[in-house]
Amino acid sequence: MEAYGFSANRKSKKLGFHYYKDAGHFDDPSLDYWLPKLQASGTSWLVVYAPENGEIPENFINRLRDVRIEPVVVLNYSISEPPSQQIFRQRMAYYHSIGIHMVQFFNRPNMKSSWNAEDWVKPGLVTRFIRRYADYAAACVQEKVIPLFPLLEPGGDYWDLAFLRSSAKQIRKEYSDAVISNLVFSASGCLYRHAIEWNEAGPAGCPPAVPYAEGQVDHRGFYLFQWYQDILKKELGKSVPLLLMNAGMWDGNAGIFDVVTRDSKQQYLNILNLLQDVTQKADNKIPPYILSCCVYKLPTTETLSASVPVGKNAADSVFSADISINTDVKVSFSEKFLQFLKSINLKNFFELLKKVGTKLASSINNAARFLSRGGSLKEYFLLPEVNSLFTEEQMNTIRQYIKIHKCASGNDLNEALASKNVIMLDDQALYPAYMLRQLRDRNCAVHMVSLQTQGD
Repeated sequence: MEAYGFSANRKSKKLGFHYYKDAGHFDDPSLDYWLPKLQASGTSWLVVYAPENGEIPENFINRLRDVRIEPVVVLNYSISEPPSQQIFRQRMAYYHSIGIHMVQFFNRPNMKSSWNAEDWVKPGLVTRFIRRYADYAAACVQEKVIPLFPLLEPGGDYWDLAFLRSSAKQIRKEYSDAVISNLVFSASGCLYRHAIEWNEAGPAGCPPAVPYAEGQVDHRGFYLFQWYQDILKKELGKSVPLLLMNAGMWDGNAGIFDVVTRDSKQQYLNILNLLQDVTQKADNKIPPYILSCCVYKLPTTETLSASVPVGKNAADSVFSADISINTDVKVSFSEKFLQFLKSINLKNFFELLKKVGTKLASSINNAARFLSRGGSLKEYFLLPEVNSLFTEEQMNTIRQYIKIHKCASGNDLNEALASKNVIMLDDQALYPAYMLRQLRDRNCAVHMVSLQTQGD
């Protein structure tokens, strides 16, 4: 990997996050909001999803790299109908030119939904997949980009452990040691409703993971990577580097409606706490072969306050409750603000004010454009940014609601803030925390609706 100018040890921390899966958050305002939170949590990696028919902007990548956050690009390609080799190679050349070192593609090859129906049922699925993957991986190497072995669905339509074992055997059989030495694999860290300690002992200390056996203890959980490493070490003859993805996702079957419960929040925080001290714990439970652990869902103010005891940045401090007016506290706002000014570097503070001014100007421009279209709205259906992932049936339910109630709709927060009534889906995990906070601060009347049909 060093030959490509990439060092997995450029930072000692392994903490990463998954960014949005839409193209609407590659702009400067979105990054202005998230970068301070990512830095405050000690983030070293960020999984970013390339648009299906576009590219990740160079400015977005540059800003991540300026603060030493390594982006991992995920490409949404069909295994059965991939782009041409020429187009793929051009795309890799572009990503290399803007400083991308690692890409992942052809994810979840052990799921029927990742293939055309006729390709799925043909014999030799794994062999056919590895040969196709290898062709595109070779194009990555030629353009000096590291191909990350695709993520497998734990369990899956084709048992993931069997798929991985057959893949490793095929790689060992058909490809040279030079290829094997540059392979980086991935594993899911989804919790599947288990505590982080579930199956911590790994395959050596747990009952065998029986495929599709009801009620049996299996390998699915945070420590699934131990099963993967055990297989890869046996088949390839050496320990291999792994990226852990979707860490902290509570229920792998929930999709975008991932359930947010008290247990899931606690396990999410446990993972963050484990990762933030990864280089300082003598009894570290994250082994050296794990290059990074990318946590599902971005850090919120709640998780930061619970998991990052020190290192608050100026932006968080300015807008936090620590200096807000509170009638229950006798210390005045002006006194608190003076205390805050004494505690920070004034040069950094004035730089922050410049950024705030830029944000304010942008907000004023957006408001002016909105008012020019006719002023405030009575009702606005605020759609989540992930609405492209809904099923057609769910989208029809949303369209029907909008038609019946004759309300405006979209994912423009400024229009929602200017509305008297805001309709949202009843799973708040679909919306960033800052949206909900701003709506509350603006005293918008928020109404929750469900996509579930009666009887579900």
